[in-house]
Amino acid sequence: MNADVWDPTPEFTEHGNIAAFCRRHGIDGGYRALQARSAADPPWFWERALPDIGIVWHTPPTRVCDDTGGIAFTRWFPGGRTNLVDSCLHRHLRQGRGQAPALRWEREDGSRGVLSYDEVAARSARVAGGLRALGVVAGDRVAGYLPPGPEAFVLLFACAHIGAVLVPLFSGFGAEAIAVRLVDAGAKILVTAAAVTRNGRRHDMQTVARTALEKATCVRRLVVVPEEPGTPRDALESCSSQEADVSQCEPAAPSGRTTTTWHRLADAEPAETVSLPADAPFLLLHTSGTTGRPKGAIHTHGGFPAQVGSETRYNLDLRPHDVAFWVTDPGWIMFPLVAVGATLAGASVLAYEGAIDHPDVTRLWRLLDDHRVTVFGSSPSLSRMLMGRDPQHPAAPSRLRVLASTGEPWTEEAWRWYFADFGGKRCPVINICGGTEVGGSLLASAPTLPQSPCGFSGPCLGIDAAIEDDQGAEPPEGQVGELVVRRSWPGMTRGLWRARERFAHTYFGRRPGRWSHGDLVSRTGEEWFVHGRLDDVIKLAGKRLGPAEAEDAVAGDPAVAEAAAVGIPHPVKGEALWCFAVPAAGRTLGAPEAERIRARVADALGAAFRPGRVVAVPELPRTRNGKVMRRLIRSLVTGEAPGDLSTLVNPACLDAIRTALQDQ
Repeated sequence: MNADVWDPTPEFTEHGNIAAFCRRHGIDGGYRALQARSAADPPWFWERALPDIGIVWHTPPTRVCDDTGGIAFTRWFPGGRTNLVDSCLHRHLRQGRGQAPALRWEREDGSRGVLSYDEVAARSARVAGGLRALGVVAGDRVAGYLPPGPEAFVLLFACAHIGAVLVPLFSGFGAEAIAVRLVDAGAKILVTAAAVTRNGRRHDMQTVARTALEKATCVRRLVVVPEEPGTPRDALESCSSQEADVSQCEPAAPSGRTTTTWHRLADAEPAETVSLPADAPFLLLHTSGTTGRPKGAIHTHGGFPAQVGSETRYNLDLRPHDVAFWVTDPGWIMFPLVAVGATLAGASVLAYEGAIDHPDVTRLWRLLDDHRVTVFGSSPSLSRMLMGRDPQHPAAPSRLRVLASTGEPWTEEAWRWYFADFGGKRCPVINICGGTEVGGSLLASAPTLPQSPCGFSGPCLGIDAAIEDDQGAEPPEGQVGELVVRRSWPGMTRGLWRARERFAHTYFGRRPGRWSHGDLVSRTGEEWFVHGRLDDVIKLAGKRLGPAEAEDAVAGDPAVAEAAAVGIPHPVKGEALWCFAVPAAGRTLGAPEAERIRARVADALGAAFRPGRVVAVPELPRTRNGKVMRRLIRSLVTGEAPGDLSTLVNPACLDAIRTALQDQ
């Protein structure tokens, strides 16, 4: 994986945001030199990046950061006061760009619309006023159980207006998963959609939300977004149609909880934007909880926009006339990342509500074309899905200039399809690697540097990252180690909600003074490669293998659409490699194909890594944002408890995998 396939063009090397920053601050050597300088002296970088990103201060910070408390408890921008709404929305109004589009949206039924910066600012101020009338004050938690669309976008900024803390919930969650997160957050308000349509089928969200509230007694108000634009404003309310003040609703149930509609919130008197300390919480976003109860990561008005603003400006090269579209859900980190990052840049966001392949796989191409998308992001699994469906479609529209991806490691075949077949070899593929607790990314690609399949340019700007083995030393080139960070960064979670000790133990317990990220990473030359999660590492007779390497070899077989590699306990080797393969369209995976795949993996990785079994399965368990949940496959083989299943988007596949294990 060392043959460059993307050579940067003058659009990026001479006219892009990185080039402009380097010229302005006298950095010779481009991104590599800038990254080295920013990692060696993060305060130097952030002091210069913040005005470039567009951060507005009500009171400037007294210093960039205070790390006297150590990496785990570093304070960013102490003494500073701000509100991200001023940076993301009001700044553009003052610059005369209020009529520029901030949000484009489309639903699966084809309905669509556009909101300008003026309109988003006005609507979010009114919804903020409605929340305040319901008793919400700064620091209160407001949960959003919404599909991608204008309500989720506006709610994000409405909460920020008054200093409320947004608690995003995945729109595919069941009642139990919602209740757990509501209770953990101590949410005061829950905003839900009445229903969402996906793959042509209506999914009742309001009933799920009400079931969750039977356990989440902390929630005092339920706000419902009506199902159809023409629904009367009082159709779902427990207030009379004459009520003008949302705070005067009568209780809808003996619990004292009341219900109102989104429209009534949006008709309230606008709220003033409050000034907040830079470390005031803005977002309480829960991790998947795959090995225990979900963890609530805290992100702030100062740190989160600084981090995501840097990544969207310098790595994605977002500019004011861009339209950014990331296939994601409001419950995942990428939705607020793109919403905040794109509006900081003065760009437009496309939010699509529905299945990306409905009524067929050409839906994605139509979305890109109709909405004039220029920056597109997704997960590697989406590329594998499109490859397997063989859409027979030309490359994406020529106005597309940046491709991006996150969520899981690439296979080389899928990466090349994304870059060449989908992107027409015109766009850099900006890989980013981070997570919910990171508040953005630790590793990323840069559009000003040549790229190899699946690679990263290295750490993001201002990130002092390294690769360490079990003894804390840097492994030889090409050998895997764990991704660690040696200094705090602005987007790092300010802790875990109500779990200070868990925070210190989870991220700093194994390597004191280092953030242990849990990703397996290697370095070849100046490029970095991610091989999977440390929890997924396979140990065969003392040899460590990242699952991505085995999956790449398996997926290279023409009969395989995608694969998952897991380590299964073995009495002699410690673990044996088992590969679970999804057949390509029109293909089968019988005994001859399984043996061919075993030989293929042995040829690619060495005889020691020959799979013990190759199991054909109809699909792999995954989250909505594309991550394959290998631990669930392993638990089916070993009989261990599977843990939290709340983020699993296709639970029926577990029974299918269990049947495949018995039959093959």
